[in-house]
Amino acid sequence: MVEVVEADKSGRIVIPKGLREELDIREKTRFILTKRGEGQLLLQKIDVEEIARRLEGELAGRDIDVIVEAIRKEVNEKVKVRYPDLSA
Repeated sequence: MVEVVEADKSGRIVIPKGLREELDIREKTRFILTKRGEGQLLLQKIDVEEIARRLEGELAGRDIDVIVEAIRKEVNEKVKVRYPDLSA
């Protein structure tokens, strides 16, 4: 399905009704908006409750503190490489 839409003065666009119905998009539906290359945006519908259920299932019985510490360490190392002036 291809639709041409127009942004209003506040930058808002309307998702056409047929597409909203097909994708079950309602008021308060959440999305991730990502810039993809020159002039491209990716809009991904997300279900926060489903993400929480999946995480709960995947992490059941695992030591969350160990996972959090490993992620923190990885993020800090990437920050040091990308922004060396911050650690000076």
